[in-house]
Amino acid sequence: MDAEQLELTLGPLYLVVVEDRVAGQLTGRIERAYRSPAQGLDDARCLAALLLDRGGELEGDGPWRRPLAGGQRYVEIVPAPVGPLGG
Repeated sequence: MDAEQLELTLGPLYLVVVEDRVAGQLTGRIERAYRSPAQGLDDARCLAALLLDRGGELEGDGPWRRPLAGGQRYVEIVPAPVGPLGG
Protein backbone atom coordinates (compact mmCIF):
# COMPACT_ATOMS: atom_id res chain seq x y z
CA MET A 1 0.00 0.00 0.00
CA ASP A 2 1.28 3.46 -0.89
CA ALA A 3 2.42 5.46 2.16
CA GLU A 4 0.58 8.58 0.94
CA GLN A 5 -2.75 6.77 1.25
CA LEU A 6 -2.18 6.44 4.99
CA GLU A 7 -1.29 10.10 5.47
CA LEU A 8 -3.66 12.09 7.69
CA THR A 9 -3.44 15.84 8.16
CA LEU A 10 -4.42 16.97 11.64
CA GLY A 11 -5.18 20.52 12.55
CA PRO A 12 -6.68 23.28 10.48
CA LEU A 13 -6.98 22.87 6.72
CA TYR A 14 -6.72 25.55 4.06
CA LEU A 15 -7.77 26.22 0.46
CA VAL A 16 -5.67 27.97 -2.14
CA VAL A 17 -7.89 30.35 -4.11
CA VAL A 18 -6.60 31.57 -7.49
CA GLU A 19 -8.10 34.13 -9.86
CA ASP A 20 -6.67 35.13 -13.24
CA ARG A 21 -8.13 38.55 -13.99
CA VAL A 22 -7.42 39.50 -17.59
CA ALA A 23 -8.60 42.02 -20.14
CA GLY A 24 -10.39 39.57 -22.42
CA GLN A 25 -10.80 42.02 -25.27
CA LEU A 26 -7.03 42.54 -25.40
CA THR A 27 -5.87 38.98 -24.79
CA GLY A 28 -8.63 36.76 -26.15
CA ARG A 29 -8.54 34.91 -22.81
CA ILE A 30 -11.27 34.59 -20.23
CA GLU A 31 -10.99 35.16 -16.51
CA ARG A 32 -10.59 31.93 -14.55
CA ALA A 33 -10.82 30.93 -10.90
CA TYR A 34 -9.79 27.80 -8.97
CA ARG A 35 -10.13 26.54 -5.38
CA SER A 36 -7.77 23.76 -4.33
CA PRO A 37 -8.79 20.79 -2.20
CA ALA A 38 -8.34 21.28 1.54
CA GLN A 39 -4.76 20.78 2.71
CA GLY A 40 -2.33 21.64 5.48
CA LEU A 41 -0.84 25.14 5.66
CA ASP A 42 2.66 24.10 4.52
CA ASP A 43 1.25 22.43 1.40
CA ALA A 44 -1.05 25.39 0.72
CA ARG A 45 1.87 27.84 0.94
CA CYS A 46 3.96 25.63 -1.37
CA LEU A 47 1.15 25.51 -3.97
CA ALA A 48 0.64 29.28 -3.73
CA ALA A 49 4.37 29.87 -4.31
CA LEU A 50 4.28 27.61 -7.38
CA LEU A 51 1.28 29.44 -8.81
CA LEU A 52 3.03 32.76 -8.24
CA ASP A 53 6.29 31.48 -9.76
CA ARG A 54 8.23 32.36 -6.62
CA GLY A 55 11.29 30.37 -5.67
CA GLY A 56 11.45 31.08 -1.96
CA GLU A 57 9.05 31.43 0.93
CA LEU A 58 6.05 33.70 0.49
CA GLU A 59 6.19 36.89 2.50
CA GLY A 60 3.22 37.99 4.56
CA ASP A 61 -0.22 36.47 4.73
CA GLY A 62 -1.43 37.36 1.24
CA PRO A 63 -3.32 37.72 -0.90
CA TRP A 64 -0.48 37.88 -3.37
CA ARG A 65 -0.45 38.78 -7.05
CA ARG A 66 1.73 38.47 -10.09
CA PRO A 67 1.43 39.99 -13.53
CA LEU A 68 0.07 37.98 -16.45
CA ALA A 69 -0.12 39.01 -20.08
CA GLY A 70 -3.09 41.40 -20.09
CA GLY A 71 -3.87 41.09 -16.40
CA GLN A 72 -2.99 39.80 -12.94
CA ARG A 73 -3.09 36.50 -11.05
CA TYR A 74 -4.36 36.76 -7.47
CA VAL A 75 -3.61 33.98 -4.99
CA GLU A 76 -4.75 33.69 -1.41
CA ILE A 77 -4.90 31.04 1.29
CA VAL A 78 -8.16 30.79 3.22
CA PRO A 79 -9.34 28.46 6.00
CA ALA A 80 -11.28 25.48 4.67
CA PRO A 81 -14.89 25.23 5.76
CA VAL A 82 -15.38 22.79 8.63
CA GLY A 83 -17.52 19.83 7.61
CA PRO A 84 -19.93 17.78 9.71
CA LEU A 85 -17.11 15.43 10.74
CA GLY A 86 -14.91 18.29 11.92
CA GLY A 87 -12.49 18.34 9.00
